[in-house]
Amino acid sequence: MTRPTVIIFNPDSYRGDVLGHLGNAGAVTPHLDALVNAGGVSYANAFAQNPVCTPSRCSFMTGWYPHVHGHRSMKNMLKPWTPNVVSELRRAGYHFWWGGKNDLFAVEKPEDYLTYCDTKFRPVSNEARGHRPLEPLPAGDPRRGAFYAGVMPRDPGAVYHDGNTAFVEGAIERLRQDDGSQPLCLFLPLGLPHPAYAIEEAFYERIDPARLPPRLAKPVAGGPIPFLDALREVYGSAAIDEATWREVRHIYYAMCCKVDHLFGRLVAALKELGRYDDTLIVFLSDHGDFTGDYDLPEKTHATLQDCLLRVPLLIKPHRGCEVQPGV
Repeated sequence: MTRPTVIIFNPDSYRGDVLGHLGNAGAVTPHLDALVNAGGVSYANAFAQNPVCTPSRCSFMTGWYPHVHGHRSMKNMLKPWTPNVVSELRRAGYHFWWGGKNDLFAVEKPEDYLTYCDTKFRPVSNEARGHRPLEPLPAGDPRRGAFYAGVMPRDPGAVYHDGNTAFVEGAIERLRQDDGSQPLCLFLPLGLPHPAYAIEEAFYERIDPARLPPRLAKPVAGGPIPFLDALREVYGSAAIDEATWREVRHIYYAMCCKVDHLFGRLVAALKELGRYDDTLIVFLSDHGDFTGDYDLPEKTHATLQDCLLRVPLLIKPHRGCEVQPGV
């Protein structure tokens, strides 16, 4: 049997509850929902082992808890001798193509990536047209503490930077060029929907704010997690109004919608090339995001709320792999 193509689609900071097929009426995720409805599996209670990027990625790429080899921070990444999914796939003969961010392996210069993978894709350009880039908020604007950036308005002649789309397009082109001489793994650790919260108007308009679930309230002062009180003070949460938090949530859901759109483009290319059935697809995130819950943005290094640790995990097996599909 021909070994399957493997795709690891790995958005950053994607909450596990922002999925339409899991009952969230505010989520616009038709392509991820379709994957589950067409033979894939979605795990409704998948939890990351750490609420920040590097420790979580080191965990799911090795199968170790973060404390096993001290992967507790953003600084201690995997070393060349560490057994992991990437090294095992390469040992099995796979060409490992990597298009996206790191937060996983210890590298000091660009060529160091080739210690770990066969191709580290770098797009020639990540310029896109159709929306106008955003101006930074002025100093002193309380929305800065919420990591709010805004909505990029439509402007057909404007140029903005869109590395996420460039990486997905690079993966699609790699599929088109593949000669079948070596089994292929595409690794897409994208930057979305990581804050700052910014999105193109085209995706923003797809989200109905009336359908978004309410924020979780901030506990009373002196509650069970003083660390979060300290964070709220650092971010200036007391000066951030409800309208801003609602807007942050609206934009975040639109960012997730864009992730779904990019995922759908990759799936469409697999089907067009006749490779979909023989491809194993894994979609998972490293952690979630407060998105205004508890009057906080982003995530923390030190707390374990569900919105931070519950993540999406969807698997579409390749042909010949028995599966009970659904949620």
